[in-house]
Parts: sequence; C-alpha cells; structure tokens
Amino acid sequence: WIRVTAVNGDGDSSPSGTVVATPFSAHTENDLPLFSACPVGAIPAAGFGDVSAADIDCIKYYGITTGTTATTYSPFDPVPRWQMALFLTRLADKGGSTMPDGSDQGFADIGGYSSEIQTAINQLKQLGVTVGKTATTFAPDDEVIREEMALFVSRLLKAAKAGPGGNTEFVTGVTGAKEIKSLDTDHNFTDLGSVYLMDGRNAIINLWNLGVTEVSTATVFDPTVNISRLNMAQMMARALDHTNARPTGLSIQSTAYQSAAPII
Repeated sequence: WIRVTAVNGDGDSSPSGTVVATPFSAHTENDLPLFSACPVGAIPAAGFGDVSAADIDCIKYYGITTGTTATTYSPFDPVPRWQMALFLTRLADKGGSTMPDGSDQGFADIGGYSSEIQTAINQLKQLGVTVGKTATTFAPDDEVIREEMALFVSRLLKAAKAGPGGNTEFVTGVTGAKEIKSLDTDHNFTDLGSVYLMDGRNAIINLWNLGVTEVSTATVFDPTVNISRLNMAQMMARALDHTNARPTGLSIQSTAYQSAAPII
C-alpha cells in the first residue's frame, strides 16, 4: 500500500489516495553451487519413452527413481507421500547423510505398506525431514504439495554432507558446525502469502537462493499446487549439486575451462 505526499517550501501537501500494488525486484540467486552432480555428457539417458530431461536422467543414474515402469517415468503425475519418502531417503543416502535404522517412529497409518516404505518413512522422521501430519499419522496416500516439497528438501540438505562448491552456513551464530543452506532472504515470488507455515516460506526462499527451486514463472512458486514427478526430479537433481554426489569416474571439476591455443 502506498500514498504520495508532495513537499516544498510551503509545506506538505495532502496525501494522495492509496494505491495497492505488488513490488517486484529482479533479485538473483545468491548461493548457487559451483559444480554439478550430473555434469553434461557424464550421465547416460534414463531410457524413458515418455520424457527426455537431464534432471530425470540424473536421479535415475543415482538410483533415486526407477520409473513407474522400466520405460516410463510419468513426469506429470503427482507424488504421494509414501513415494516421496522413498525418493527422499535415496537422495539422503546419495547426499552423504548418515542413515538411521528406520525403527518405528509411532506412525499408526503405515502398517499396510512394504517394509521398504515403512523404513523410509521412519528414517525421514529420524532425520528430521518430516514430523508427520500429526504425531501418530504420516498420511502416506496424500499428495505432496510444493510447499511440503520445499520443506522436505530444505531439511534434508541440512542433514547431508556438503560437497566442493556446495553452499554452507553456520548452523547457529558465526562459529562452529556448518550445514547446507542459504541465509539470504531475497526472492522474487509474489505468491508466498498462501504458504501455510512460516517454515515453509523460509524453506522456499532458502532453496531459491541455493538454485534448487524450479519455476515456470519468475514470480510464482505455486506453493499449494501438487508437485509433479518432473518438478520433483528437477529439485532433487539441483539439491544433489550442493552435496558430494558425483558420477563414477569423475576426477576433477573446475569453475572455468580454457581450450589450448591451436598449433599453427
């Protein structure tokens, strides 16, 4: 909300009428990773017939996804919370997190799922990535919205090991242990008023400054929209860039490359 008052030697004028507008500044991400977990040319194609995308190739390479079938990925399907638990724990493992034992964390609504899924859900609770929908429910069949995705990935990165070029900040204060995150609060999103939790808002801004979020419009995050499998892959691949996950056989990465001068 803004009003304008003119000032000259005679004093101040009466204020103008109130104008309501959304300010916008062209901020840029401040804490991008220096290197990639999936350098161009180092990752094989995933082999899915319904999509071709470098980020999907990346998470397939690291075993985070196997696809909905051997030849399909279903990029525009939503992601239920039980499925996200598998993706996140695989990401945590590849990101260098110390994986807990997956013992029972008190969720009463996951008994009908496989032992692999139950272990993954319990590990997320142990890692501090989720607290559940309530103290005793995980809601495994609920679809993950984009705000929840931001919370999951932001918390998971704090439990991961930073790789060379990954951005870290002190956990608290100005000394001691560090974790993968950004302290910058700049962003360009104009729709974060719909975010349910302040922690969710902070997670979105944190991931944007880390270069992890994907958006089709610079000012819109769509926090209440279901995350798609494509967008999930994009966020997870970019999160890996801050960790020490690197393809087999990669021995060196550089911030700059220069071709040798031709011999004449």
